[in-house]
Amino acid sequence: MTEVDDGYDAYYAERLWQLLPAVYRTADTDSFVTPGPLRELLNRIGAQVAVVRRSIDRLWADQSIETCDDWVIPYIGDLVGTNLVAYLNARAQRLDVAKTIHYRRRKGTLGVLEEIALDVTGWTAVICEAFRRLARTRHSLDPALDPALDPALGTALDPALGTAWRPGAIPAGGFADLRSSHGAVLAGTAFDESFHTADVRAGRGALGHFGIAKLLVFLWRLTSFPVVTGTPVAVAGHRGQYVFDPTGRQVPLFLPSAPDLGDLPGSQLMPREWQVPGPLTTSLDAAITGRGTSPRLPYPAAVPARYGLGGDWQLTAVWPEIGRFAATPGAMASPAQPLTVSYQYGFSSTIGAGPYDRGLLPDPPITVATEQVVSGGMDLARALAQAGPSGTVTLGDSSAPDSATYPALAAAGSSAAPIVSLLVRAGPGMRPVLRPSAGSPPWVFTGGGEARLVLDGLTVSGCDIVLRGSFDIVRITACTVDPGTAGPGSPPLAVAVDGTSLAPCRIFVEADPDAPAAERGAIRRLCVDHSILGPIRTRFGGSVETLTITDSIVQGLAATTSTDLTAADVFDPSLLATSLLSADPLSVALAGRLPKTVWQDLRAYRARPLAGQRPGLPRTVLAGLNALVTGEADPALNRARLEESFPVAVSTAALAVADAAVELTRVTVLGRIFAHRLSASDSILADLATVDDTQAGCVRFSAYASGSVLPSPYQSAIMPAGAPIFTSDSYGQPGYAQLLETADAAVVGGATGASISTGAETGSEVGAFSADLNPVKERGLLAKYAEYMPLGLLPVIVHVT
Repeated sequence: MTEVDDGYDAYYAERLWQLLPAVYRTADTDSFVTPGPLRELLNRIGAQVAVVRRSIDRLWADQSIETCDDWVIPYIGDLVGTNLVAYLNARAQRLDVAKTIHYRRRKGTLGVLEEIALDVTGWTAVICEAFRRLARTRHSLDPALDPALDPALGTALDPALGTAWRPGAIPAGGFADLRSSHGAVLAGTAFDESFHTADVRAGRGALGHFGIAKLLVFLWRLTSFPVVTGTPVAVAGHRGQYVFDPTGRQVPLFLPSAPDLGDLPGSQLMPREWQVPGPLTTSLDAAITGRGTSPRLPYPAAVPARYGLGGDWQLTAVWPEIGRFAATPGAMASPAQPLTVSYQYGFSSTIGAGPYDRGLLPDPPITVATEQVVSGGMDLARALAQAGPSGTVTLGDSSAPDSATYPALAAAGSSAAPIVSLLVRAGPGMRPVLRPSAGSPPWVFTGGGEARLVLDGLTVSGCDIVLRGSFDIVRITACTVDPGTAGPGSPPLAVAVDGTSLAPCRIFVEADPDAPAAERGAIRRLCVDHSILGPIRTRFGGSVETLTITDSIVQGLAATTSTDLTAADVFDPSLLATSLLSADPLSVALAGRLPKTVWQDLRAYRARPLAGQRPGLPRTVLAGLNALVTGEADPALNRARLEESFPVAVSTAALAVADAAVELTRVTVLGRIFAHRLSASDSILADLATVDDTQAGCVRFSAYASGSVLPSPYQSAIMPAGAPIFTSDSYGQPGYAQLLETADAAVVGGATGASISTGAETGSEVGAFSADLNPVKERGLLAKYAEYMPLGLLPVIVHVT
């Protein structure tokens, strides 16, 4: 619990001082400002007395489970005989102990099982007794089929809402009504109205659901995040159509989470299908609004809206599965009131930019100097200019929260006034999006000396970020730097609805040519936490001493498919020129196969100042390298050899940082890694990783691709590079980087019993969501169900999301 300033330290120090005879107090010091050694000694004793006093006060608070310290929870649990689940967080354990008597009074009921699931895991759950869903022959004890005689068919009042609704109106054990479109969509879900034949297989995933002894536990593991007053993107070629997602992706909409009713009437009832944080379907949306063939659902006003428009626009159509809608301006719409949207999207955790409380994350950033606030997509460049070398720029006004898109960016810092200490952050609970127009220059931050830069809660899409110059620390926390989306064709990238390529946004570390040689391009610490990023690379003499990434996802995508080397394929032209001109045996061998004019152009290019090297290598050099690649029997193999020889300069990667020590903790890396040193813990290295110094560092409790060159693997799993272990590897989809239930089938080697889904040091899954302890929560849930479940039933966990 958070401690308050009780003033005990000063109180007891002063009391002890007053107890001393005046002769000693007078002799202690002649100054009225600086305390003497005796006073300093009593101050320290008073601080320890204050600690004892606080401990005595805590004895009263520790007698209640609501106010006790975390370490007291197991002891109170012993008093009531609670079987606490190991590794669960303090919240879940505190609820478990506090509700023990409540659970026991309702032991064996479905309502308490759903409540236990919410308390232990934090997930919404719906429990179904599978034997009630088995098809059977009707008998005389079943109710009559005439709706006029049987109020349960279509006219029964909902006990929680006082309204009548039952879409399928299927009699017990009977046939499904195929005329009910929404009732058909519910088949196989937690709200299924159909009846099924028995399935004697062991319950796992989508198999073995229906049987006499099976208790189906449907879990919604994804979280539904609300976006307020976001900026939609118009669909090219379809007038009046837009997508909700501000990056132009077609992202499915989610239902809002039902409000917590506490102990109010209706809180113990099974959640309805519109009260679970799952994907919104067209049939459900039509049933809620009354546009479907089924009776309208009793959607209560107390539940938050699924989506909405601002700026006096009228909604005419919605396609929730792809997050698309059609709208027309109302009579009061004006340029001063642009179209805004409010909606819900789904994701696995509080990673990346999002409308959640970032203050709950470890070590929240502190405001620097004066604060400049911009909102509603206003000019960000002006705010950065006003902030100067030191300051804070906040996107979003707390008095009117919004998640607007900011189309204009500007460089922060310059050669005349580089950054000293700058914080650029999103407002509390907001998700502003920085999305400049196609072809815009990168967002440049120039530092000097011991500069400090913090980016907090931002979404950047459509441009690169350049960290130029010298920094003591650069921190990227709770941010999303668009990793791009793969697609068919050439280039192999998907396209947003407005025609913009969904290319990865890269973070480049480079030297500042205008700075002194000692301060041109060195970042002492680059720290990333709770973020989703595209590639991190060094170029033009930039370097990072230590790159630390925790609880994050980093992805690297190829931007081309051709075997020809283009300017876009050379990520660090300066490094490639230096490598080709070196005395390395490979470079010497290439020297004999390239024309002399190429080497002359290379030397001339390398002799230029750093600013003159930025446009890239001369065309003659690229043409000479392409002649070597395409002149052999297998151009694709030759291109791969070239990338292996100069990985940081030309190879597609998620992490390509020269001379850096990389530290990964609970990270999912979707792409190759090239680093000098590497330490990884509880992480997934989904593609090949190559480390120069294999004598330093360790890869522990992780999963890595076979063929990687790594230091000292310990208790780790080996899998093929690019193994299909994720629900989706496309950013924007709800299951992005979420492990499949079959992920362990991809393990081909490693330590005995190595696992991806439970291989973390805590027994959780490895990767970016390891800290969420999802497998531990499930095991704890099953342990609690063994205590409170109806006799003779076996739980079957079904992951809905």
